[in-house]
Amino acid sequence: MKGYAVSDGFMGYVNGRYRLFVSEEEYYEFLEEGAESEEAEAA
Repeated sequence: MKGYAVSDGFMGYVNGRYRLFVSEEEYYEFLEEGAESEEAEAA
C-alpha cells in the first residue's frame, strides 16, 4: 500500500500503476475489498 495526496484526491498504487481515488480512505477501502474478493475466489 502506497500512495500520495494530490489536489484532486489521492493517488494510490494498484496492480503496478497509480489510480486516482477520492480520498486516502477510499483507497484503503478499495484495497480491503480487493483482498476480500481474492479470499472468496480462493475458497
